[in-house]
Amino acid sequence: MKLLAALALFLAASIAQPQQAAQRVSPGDSRLDVLLERLYAYADQYRATLPSLSCDERVDSRQVSYDGKVRKVRVEGTMRVLRKTPPVPFDPFSEQHTFTKVNRRSIGSSSVGELDLPYFIQGIFANLIGFHYVELKDCFNFHVTALNYGAAGQNEVQVEVDRMAEPPQTACRAILAGTHYMVIADAATGRIRHSERTIPAEAAEQRDEAYFAAIDYAPQKFGDRIFWLPAKSSAHDDTGTGRMEAVYSNCHRYAGEMRIIPDAAVEVAQPGKP
Repeated sequence: MKLLAALALFLAASIAQPQQAAQRVSPGDSRLDVLLERLYAYADQYRATLPSLSCDERVDSRQVSYDGKVRKVRVEGTMRVLRKTPPVPFDPFSEQHTFTKVNRRSIGSSSVGELDLPYFIQGIFANLIGFHYVELKDCFNFHVTALNYGAAGQNEVQVEVDRMAEPPQTACRAILAGTHYMVIADAATGRIRHSERTIPAEAAEQRDEAYFAAIDYAPQKFGDRIFWLPAKSSAHDDTGTGRMEAVYSNCHRYAGEMRIIPDAAVEVAQPGKP
């Protein structure tokens, strides 16, 4: 099982991919500053208001061995994304998985660590929440392309983001050199509909992290609010031999939290609530 590090990752959103570029917005263009402000504002509000939640989850995991043999496993169960208490800077959520079926056969209840999955990335849902933090803005170069701009019902932009070769802030060192992000967002609201992250292959191997991860979001009503929640995520290694895809459904509020105490993390469910 590999990890998806929390620092400076992105929230994604819709399943639809754009068709054609209409115009490019270059650094120094005032429209870029306006767009980035909207992206940061949307992400900050999202992280501040997203409740702990529970979703049904289906994961298809596969690995191709050196001799070409393909091993596939499908697991189904429940994923919980819990707010950490007290909040942890740059890492506000914890992700838990409990699986009850393997290849459509009931198995009781098992965690990821108890199953021998061919390829699995821990933390895609929890750690792809939000455009990266505004405190890290100066760590990146941004390039924006307008997509279907002005078309009926379309006002999307694609934002390519790369860590600077020599970033000015010490905090930027936590972001791997060569890290690349891509997000698709609504230009008017800053709502992010799709995002991807890629890190150098060598770093992925050395740090046991995901080489590539992406997530698509779709709207879902929570009480009197609508949140864009994950509908699908995917990840693969640099050779494409290890791959996973996850589909989420039936997401609802979960009345619990992850309390962080020295040397321990304890899930606490609130009495009288689901």
